[in-house]
Amino acid sequence: MKIKIIEVNEITTKSGSTFTAYKAVTKEGRKIDCRFTRAVDPKMLPQQPCYIVVDENMANVDTNRQYPVLWVKDIISVEPFESRNNLSDFFGE
Repeated sequence: MKIKIIEVNEITTKSGSTFTAYKAVTKEGRKIDCRFTRAVDPKMLPQQPCYIVVDENMANVDTNRQYPVLWVKDIISVEPFESRNNLSDFFGE
């Protein structure tokens, strides 16, 4: 299963500690918070917006909160977005 991570933000708390917050997109186009368990290899965590490939059994949505959260337990791979701008559509090669 591919999950689209659209936001990767470094956040500093009032106490001065920092963490990275992630937002994903559901198939309906809604934003959802995305969090990773400690079992995820820190080298696999996204550093910028991208797609992450996960096994369906290694991710779930926690709906026992005011806003749902996607929890990911393992990442198979990280795939960058295909960067393509639309300038060539208007101006040619």
